[in-house]
Amino acid sequence: MTLAAREPVRGRPQLRLVHGSFKPLSAPAEWQKVASAVLACTHELSRHLLEQRWVRVDETVRERRELLANMALMKLDAEGRRCLLSLDQAASESEFAIAAMMQHPALR
Repeated sequence: MTLAAREPVRGRPQLRLVHGSFKPLSAPAEWQKVASAVLACTHELSRHLLEQRWVRVDETVRERRELLANMALMKLDAEGRRCLLSLDQAASESEFAIAAMMQHPALR
């Protein structure tokens, strides 16, 4: 930031608290832990696809589906339901893409 030559320097910049709370941050909800596990499974799935470990791809897809099924059985708030819906939709789309890859003649 540059100051004009005419303006006097007003001292050190001051930080101002705009919004905050003295309450400690709460631990993540149980559904957030499961959602994190689903994302970890998706990351693992992408590694297996890149390395063409087809048996592990199938195992990881099943594991991810089990996690999503368990998450669907949990008591979810509005944010949890939106997260489940998004994760489920993304999992379905990736499974559709994986099925298309598996039917490609070059990958058999």
